[in-house]
Amino acid sequence: MVLHRRPYRETSLVLECLTAEAGRVGLVAKGARRGGRHARLEPLHEYELAWVGRGELHTLTSAEPRRRVALQGEAAICALYVNELLLRLLARDDPHPAIYPAYWRCLDALDDGMTREPALRNFEYQLLHVLGYGFARDCDARGQPLVASQRYLPGPDGGLETTDAAGQGSTGANLLAWVADDWSGQEARADIRRVMRAALAPHLGTRPLEAPRLLQGLRRLGR
Repeated sequence: MVLHRRPYRETSLVLECLTAEAGRVGLVAKGARRGGRHARLEPLHEYELAWVGRGELHTLTSAEPRRRVALQGEAAICALYVNELLLRLLARDDPHPAIYPAYWRCLDALDDGMTREPALRNFEYQLLHVLGYGFARDCDARGQPLVASQRYLPGPDGGLETTDAAGQGSTGANLLAWVADDWSGQEARADIRRVMRAALAPHLGTRPLEAPRLLQGLRRLGR
């Protein structure tokens, strides 16, 4: 799956790809900017890829089309957000077999506005767990059951910690609704979004993600 592409030297492209077995890989498509079939390799397209070479960037030798993600509008921008997460959080050539099927489950759910937010939050949560940054959703950092009325945020050492700051984190009740896969409440969805933003922030760096800006622009246009 192509996550991102950028120009490389005078005639080539660098493709950042997610693969089922090798994880994230960087591939040089030599001469792709001069035309040819490798010039058509695009994000949100799945290919059967082959490459050679060692080091941080490998040389692409073949790319056979398999599947295209046909998303539009907000759904497409959400897919680009997922790609950005993978580019920021996954190291190259570090296999994580659970990520590839989770990625496709998320993409498949993005086309439906009712399942879009659960798909994003669940993918974020699974990604953090796979990378060793996860936290339990049904108990606090000491292993104690959540209090429904108390608010929680992920702590710096993992695990949920209480917070007295209004509008921060999530109530215990809404976190337990997440565990039960109950997304019916607008407040619960907002709370869970805040928790995941707080959990992701230390690992994403200071450079803003592009997808949220694109989404805001799309909504201002009313599309």
